[in-house]
Amino acid sequence: MNIRTLLSASSPMQLHSVLQIFLGLAVSLFTLRLGAGLFAFRAANKLERPSYQVIKRLPAGKQFVEIRKYNPIAETTVDESSMRKAGGKGFGKCASYIFGQNISNNKMEKEDSEEKMQMTAPVRSVGEISNNEKMQMTAPVRSVAATTATKTKISFVIGSKYNLKTVPKPKDKSVKIVKVDEHTMAAVTFAGPPPSDDRITKERDLILQTLEKEGIRAKGKETMVYGYHDPVITPNFLRRNEVA
Repeated sequence: MNIRTLLSASSPMQLHSVLQIFLGLAVSLFTLRLGAGLFAFRAANKLERPSYQVIKRLPAGKQFVEIRKYNPIAETTVDESSMRKAGGKGFGKCASYIFGQNISNNKMEKEDSEEKMQMTAPVRSVGEISNNEKMQMTAPVRSVAATTATKTKISFVIGSKYNLKTVPKPKDKSVKIVKVDEHTMAAVTFAGPPPSDDRITKERDLILQTLEKEGIRAKGKETMVYGYHDPVITPNFLRRNEVA
């Protein structure tokens, strides 16, 4: 007997009970999903982030372009040939380093011992993008699409407890530890799922147009995408994205 036949043979009371069961299950699943999303959101917000000072906020339609001055940071980085590889393979290499695929520089530890480091936010990728270049993003990530002639670099910011002398050494030779000097950046912030190619291009153009109106010229050609929360568990309306 199929479902249609079963339903047609059921009394209104039975149908009502079945609908109540399905509705209860749907509400329970939604509550569980929302609860997990809120937990992930709060956990991500507790992660250490690079410190910066907002120098100026420029009106840009319904948004604002923030001009930020970032303090120097250290980061672990991997070069990949494309944004897709950076968001997948490169992300995995950096994450493996953070979670223990390293050699500790702590003199109190045994020689060649591994050290599990604290996760930070956001993860970032850096490269260059042409006017017709298409981008892909894996969050949480700061990403920049690369042209065919330029590699894409994906990086994790290293916690402030470390410096270049004390940070653990990567076991994977493709993972590098570098210092990022003090720098100034223009960024827009918005909520939602990981931005599409068109959204990234739209936000980048908005930034450049806003800067031009203020008589400010962007020196670099890099377009960065920041994702501060995971794209799977955290509800889209809570996710923080940035294009810079």
